[in-house]
Amino acid sequence: MVAKIKKQPKIRIGHYFIYMALSLNLMAVITMPVAFADQTSPECFELGTCPWATDPLNTMLMPFDSIFGGLSLVIFWALAVGILWLRTENPMLVGLVGISMCAAYLTAIEAQIVPAASPEFEGARMIGALLFALSLGITLYQLISTGIHRAQQ
Repeated sequence: MVAKIKKQPKIRIGHYFIYMALSLNLMAVITMPVAFADQTSPECFELGTCPWATDPLNTMLMPFDSIFGGLSLVIFWALAVGILWLRTENPMLVGLVGISMCAAYLTAIEAQIVPAASPEFEGARMIGALLFALSLGITLYQLISTGIHRAQQ
């Protein structure tokens, strides 16, 4: 009788993603400095004394701004636009929604409803405008290319 040799199960690709995420977290913990306030000067969100009623959006963003610098709003927008992209896969729709979100925020800055934009936000806005222009250029190229190669009707 010939005995069957049991094969070792292959490691699924999901395991590699889990290993990668854990190693990135470990590297971040080891290399990044602590981002929290020290005992002598705690932030208002650590004490619970922030003005929630007068400025709810900026008060909600304070803990994130202490960690991400001026990019917390950009990161939240990126999540929203990324989910929209994954659901629709339409670059023009995602670009227009991103431009609308940016325009609404810049209008709020001009009306002095929110504080002035950080330099990080300005850099992210310029990159977003460049990506939108690139998306618009690709769309125009596709329209012209398919118009040229289309059969005569």
